[in-house]
This record gives sequence, C-alpha cells and structure tokens, in this order.
Amino acid sequence: MRIIQHTRRALFRHTAAALAMAAAIGAAPALADQAAEDFVTEILDEAEPILGAADRQTMMSGIEDLVGKYVDMRRIGRFVLGQYARQMTDAQAAEYFPLFQQYATLIYQRTLSDYGGQRIVVTGSIDRSERDIVVNSKIANPKPGDAFANAVIHWRVYRDRDGAMSVVDAGADNVWLAIEQRSQFTSLIANNGGGEKGVDALIAELRTRVNEG
Repeated sequence: MRIIQHTRRALFRHTAAALAMAAAIGAAPALADQAAEDFVTEILDEAEPILGAADRQTMMSGIEDLVGKYVDMRRIGRFVLGQYARQMTDAQAAEYFPLFQQYATLIYQRTLSDYGGQRIVVTGSIDRSERDIVVNSKIANPKPGDAFANAVIHWRVYRDRDGAMSVVDAGADNVWLAIEQRSQFTSLIANNGGGEKGVDALIAELRTRVNEG
C-alpha cells in the first residue's frame, strides 16, 4: 500500500473536506484571527529561502527543520489513529510516534518541495473556535502556467491554553493531509483485525515506507 504516494496525490484533489462540511451543517460565521495569521506568516517567511534553495538536499533538510519546529506531530499522530489511539499499548506507542514523525515529515517534504522557488503569502483566516483556526495562503505572483497558481493552501493552527500555537494539519483546496491519513490509517488497522493486531500492521507499514524514503 503506497500511503505516501496516495496521500500526496489526494492533497491536490478537489473534494469536500472539513470547511465544506462545517458550512453544510450551518456553522456560525467565523472571525479572522490576526495572531494565527501572523504565526503562519512567520513560518512562510522562514520557509521562503528554504524553498528557494538551489540544492534539493538543502531544501529537504530545511523543510524537516521547519516541520520539527512548528508542527505538533504528537497531536497529529493521535488524531490519525482515530478510535484506535485508545487501543494502542505503551510499547506500540513508543514505536509508533517516532515512526509517524519520520513518515509525516517525508510527506511534508515531498509536498512542500512542489512549491520550490515560490513565495507563499497569507490571504486570510477562519477562526473556527478559540483554539482551532484555519489560515489560508496562496502563491504570490505565480508564473504563467503554474500548476498551483490558483491553489488555496491551508494551515490548521491549534492554540493551547497558554496561547502558544502550532500547525496540526495542512492542505490545499480543502483536501487535508491529516484527514487523508486518518482515513488510510484506520482502514489499514481495521483491515488487519483492528486493535493491537491492526496497530502492529500499521507500524510495520510505516516502517517500510520510512525505510524506502
């Protein structure tokens, strides 16, 4: 099962996702969140020279550093397990979370490298709750024929009780990485017997994907 390749393709498909679902159920109008926009702007400003690096390895190492600094992998890692997060043993957790971080970092590297040489700027935000904010962005001054010229690039920001912020998902055109991963992970676990047995199968799959790079 090619999880990374499937997730990467799915990121750019036009499908209904969290924002569309919220609108469909009549969610109340939300306000913009300047602090979250400033947070993502800081990330994008830091990312600009990294995405503009001439050497691909330098770009990939820089993206890895950004992910480690700004993305809450522990929170995402639990989210993508769905109900199976509560069924994971301590021994499985000790193996799963480091593997998930390596795997998810690979996805961020491969996805963000598609924007190599581009400058991405914040265009607005939706404050879904005090702690859950979606910040939107786009490519500034795209080149003619750029495949991502009209793409809306999303960043889901979580604000903790102390006001500290982190990225807990990213996507484009309402397709979200963590939501795609959750669908794939929970299906894989269920198809392998669920519970601890299914989690073992997921860990084995993640190990294979990480080793393949």
